[in-house]
Amino acid sequence: MNKIESEIKEIRKELKSIKSDLKTYINQREKAIDNPLSIEMWKGYKPEKEELSKEYLEHWTCDHCGKHTHEVDYDYLGNGTNHLECELKLEMGEKN
Repeated sequence: MNKIESEIKEIRKELKSIKSDLKTYINQREKAIDNPLSIEMWKGYKPEKEELSKEYLEHWTCDHCGKHTHEVDYDYLGNGTNHLECELKLEMGEKN
């Protein structure tokens, strides 16, 4: 067997290996897509709410409207633990 034939034989082996690896990858992807533990399962998932202490909730309360602010993003908090909206309404002279 000459050098070209041996190289062709080696390339064919590599191609078979690549093809096998590709089939394995595709099968794994299909299994992941068909997996019952996919995003579909989480659509209705609601984590259990932990019991928050009275002191914690009192701290995270808006001074203006009296509602809790513990789940409000920091971008929407005004002075301290007050709602930014309440702070702006106060500044504009509106009532809550």
